[in-house]
Amino acid sequence: MTPPSSDTAPPLLAALTAWSERQAMDWGLALISQGIPAVIDREEAPAGQFDGQSKGQSNGASEITSAEPDLSDPPHPGRSPQGVRRYRWRLRVEPDALDRARAVVLEYRRENRRFAWHRTAVAARPLSWNPTALSWILVLIALHGLLPLTLRSAGWIEVAAIRQHGQWWRLFTATWLHADVAHLASNVGTGALTLGLAMGRYGPGTALCLSLVAGAAANVPGMLLRDPTARALGASGVVMAALGLLAGHAVVWWRVSRHASKPVWISLGAGAFLFLSLGVNPASDVLAHAGGFVGGILLGALAAWFRWGRFEKLWALAYAVLAVGPWLCAWVARGR
Repeated sequence: MTPPSSDTAPPLLAALTAWSERQAMDWGLALISQGIPAVIDREEAPAGQFDGQSKGQSNGASEITSAEPDLSDPPHPGRSPQGVRRYRWRLRVEPDALDRARAVVLEYRRENRRFAWHRTAVAARPLSWNPTALSWILVLIALHGLLPLTLRSAGWIEVAAIRQHGQWWRLFTATWLHADVAHLASNVGTGALTLGLAMGRYGPGTALCLSLVAGAAANVPGMLLRDPTARALGASGVVMAALGLLAGHAVVWWRVSRHASKPVWISLGAGAFLFLSLGVNPASDVLAHAGGFVGGILLGALAAWFRWGRFEKLWALAYAVLAVGPWLCAWVARGR
């Protein structure tokens, strides 16, 4: 086997086509181990020109036929870069060794298909912290320090008001309020990390909207199960929902390969461990914490699977409506 080169190799009559340099090198090593010499060369074309071409012959070269099981490398679950040039790699062998070479490569792919998806993982969108989370923190601090008492009382959760008078907006507005500075500092400290990372993973608008929806939904079980005189407030449901978003994103790897179960369960387990470390203080609203975390996992898995981040502007608009609309309802109903 010779090192890959952009120069055209001497024309041979038979070739096997790979779709990356690494794949071509791996196949070449497998062929050499079986005593089959191969020459690697490269073809260049704009992105998309070779997409979907896995059948038949190209440029007179015989390729692995599509009648064999589909063992091709899985695509990355994100968007393909626009305008990027791709390469198609060929392993050229002597014509009388083609059938044996094809059998060797197919057997190699069968034995390694459980690990092929790892190659796409290294190209995944890296985990990063989005500074937009600071704006969420500043809003929480401003509301805690400046909001009038009458509007605060119209915003926190009162079970009787929701059950008997249908004041649904309290499920949302309560996620912006805190009992004291210590309560605020606890949620700000944890939320700055979890929500910032979720924004980096999904996009600011998508993460904010999904975490708010999950956090508001997490208040529903408490509203249904608690005494009618009970009250609640705090952003902890939103914070735990952001943690759930981070854990649930790993489900996207099942789109890439059915063999990705181990890292998916590791991610979910790590999220559960962090939840147990941060969200089960008996003095806190554990029910809302659990609801936010589970809701975040479900919404995060759906967002990653169906690529909801493509609609970032729509999610940002929805977040603005869900953040401001309930407060307008509370302002209208204040003092009643």
